[in-house]
Amino acid sequence: YFLKDRPEQSVTATEVTESSVSFAETMRALIVDWRIWLITAFNCGAMIFLWGFSSWLPTYLRVARQLDLPATGFYSFLPFALMLLGMLIGAWLGDKTGRRAIICGVGLFGAGVFIYFASVAPDANMAAWCLALAAFSWGATVPTLFAIGMQIIPTRITATGFGVYAGIANLVGAWSPLIMGVLIGSAGNYTAGLLFLVCACTLCSLVMIPLMRKY
Repeated sequence: YFLKDRPEQSVTATEVTESSVSFAETMRALIVDWRIWLITAFNCGAMIFLWGFSSWLPTYLRVARQLDLPATGFYSFLPFALMLLGMLIGAWLGDKTGRRAIICGVGLFGAGVFIYFASVAPDANMAAWCLALAAFSWGATVPTLFAIGMQIIPTRITATGFGVYAGIANLVGAWSPLIMGVLIGSAGNYTAGLLFLVCACTLCSLVMIPLMRKY
């Protein structure tokens, strides 16, 4: 609504045709680039955390930690508030330092560490704060990962590239609540479900190591 329909430097139909890329060429360019598979694997771990964490957080606080309803409501809100703060700080650090891969790797690894601390915390409030800090740490990875994607994926296939690596990661992450439910049901406690998140976060954070020197 606010932009000009015909900017002063418009792109002609000929230029659009010459710069267009077929779907086969786009997929070939994505498949052969090992860096895209690294950020896809990393994002799988990030989405496993997000889907599993979001699905089981209130139940864990209410049932496993036996918090009352007001405390459950507060501690269900707190992680997402800190997650937003983590996104802002992670974005600022990434732009300031240019070392976005380090921020991503440390952020997801930290999320796994705080989840582990939550699983072994003796106090319910301490466990809830560890979960909130895990969400804060995870939040720092979101803007930095997208910035790395912009650096790696060629400009002319950016939309497809983001669709592929984000789509695969969300498909993988969508299984997280189910896997956690199976683990919790078979083990009879919530620790097994939390440890699944710990493993996913810590292992997937390591795939950022090859990218840390350049990005």
